[in-house]
Amino acid sequence: MKLKNLIPQRYRRRLIRRFGQAELVRLPNGQYELLGGTAADRAAAFEWTTLFAHEIVFTHFHREHPVRSRPRARWFPAGLQPAL
Repeated sequence: MKLKNLIPQRYRRRLIRRFGQAELVRLPNGQYELLGGTAADRAAAFEWTTLFAHEIVFTHFHREHPVRSRPRARWFPAGLQPAL
């Protein structure tokens, strides 16, 4: 059995480089995507790509990292506070 049939395509991202909180990943279809990060992290990624990876083209669309952008579950209900 081939491994490509067991792992869905969306989980096969390859991390190219990390710039602070931003991650430059290559998708299974050959496209590159910059996920998350602050404005300074994204500017560092743009500068790096102009120097070392000319084939990567970015759009102005900003997408948050799917794991880091989810809101965390509360440990306590909104009205209750932990006892100190």
